[in-house]
Amino acid sequence: MNPPLPLPVTTPLPGGMRGFVSGFAAFTTGLKLVAPGGGLFRYALAPVILCAMVLLGVSIGAFFAAKYWLVEWLQESWIAWLGGVLAFLLALVLAYFLFVPVMAIFGPLFIDPICERVYGRYTGRALVGEKPRLHYVRRQLFALVQGLKWTLVVLLIEIPLAIGALLTVVLGFVALPVGAIIMGADLMDYPLALKDYTLRRKLEWAKRNFWAAAGMGAGASLFLLVPGVNLFVVPAGAAAATILAIAAESETPKNAEPP
Repeated sequence: MNPPLPLPVTTPLPGGMRGFVSGFAAFTTGLKLVAPGGGLFRYALAPVILCAMVLLGVSIGAFFAAKYWLVEWLQESWIAWLGGVLAFLLALVLAYFLFVPVMAIFGPLFIDPICERVYGRYTGRALVGEKPRLHYVRRQLFALVQGLKWTLVVLLIEIPLAIGALLTVVLGFVALPVGAIIMGADLMDYPLALKDYTLRRKLEWAKRNFWAAAGMGAGASLFLLVPGVNLFVVPAGAAAATILAIAAESETPKNAEPP
């Protein structure tokens, strides 16, 4: 294995606004790693294509289901044409919010290798090492549970907050940080689950490194709004989360260096 590269963030992770900036910087580094020429593009491309195909099917189904319901509701009316427009917008909203939960299902197959390679690149060590085949089965079951959990969070928290943000300015200011915190916690699950962290240890990690995880989540939430780039947010976030996990392991502070 090649000698480890210096981390692109300050170690150990600082708190407060400096920690937030470190988390955001980690996400931009993760985005560079999974972009063409970054070394991990071939690992990110497969889940992006597969997830895009799944979401396309979900969007088409949502479009026709919503269009049928809305047109029936608006039939015999001069504004019946709005049914198709509203159905199209609903399909876009569902595709946007369900991208991360759908991607979680394919985590063990596509995203875990990204975490492993980022960990090896910056530490020179293996993240997981040799594991029995049963470990992969457990990881896949965990991924299914995570996908369901994130879907419930989207339906019960994120979408209602997004709708509320369109109606009131106050909820808009609430929705942005809440979305960033949720996204950061979701992405940190990738490397921490590979390290066999229990729920209690994950909560302890999140408490110690809250600002860094929130900064990473803010970066991911921001780039989710950029068409094309948003497809790479989860692979980039997994890479960034691994960088933060490595930084949190460090005990000796040192200045940030470019990767």
